[in-house]
Order: sequence, then C-alpha cells, then structure tokens
Amino acid sequence: MELVLKLQGDVREKAGTDTIKLPITENETVDTLLIRLSKRYPSVTEAILDPTTGELKPDFNILLNGRRIQQLRGIHTKLKDRDEISILPPEAGG
Repeated sequence: MELVLKLQGDVREKAGTDTIKLPITENETVDTLLIRLSKRYPSVTEAILDPTTGELKPDFNILLNGRRIQQLRGIHTKLKDRDEISILPPEAGG
C-alpha cells in the first residue's frame, strides 16, 4: 500500500521535492504518517504542526483526495492505498 504526498510553497522547499511516495500500513492515519514523515523531513513537520499540541497549525491545510482533513476526522483521518495528500502552506491554501 502506498500514497502520494504533494508539497507546495515553503513546505516543498524544506523537503527539496514536490512529491513523495510513501508506503502506508493498513491502519495508517494522517498523524502517524506525519510522525514517520518527521524522521525523513523534520523541517516539514516542524513547519506544519504546533510543537505544543501536535495539531495542524491553523494557517495550513492538508487535503486528502481534494478534501480538507478538518472536514473529515482531522489528523486522525484514516488513510488507504493510493490516497493523495496535499500540504498547502498559508500562501497556497489559506
């Protein structure tokens, strides 16, 4: 199982790429994916997550297949094979 992570704006610059393919597990959620992402791209997760609460910073949007995760289950939204996640910084999606 795999998903595609698309990065835009400053987040793309921090990662040095605009697209990352990541394997996922059957019970993967957005928050567990971000924890794994932080090991490879710590500056990306530092930019989008509040260090005190671990929640998404208010100016950022994460889209799952074109829908804001805030409209689903937030960072606890479950992921499935071939999902596409887009991380939009304030200037691109706020």
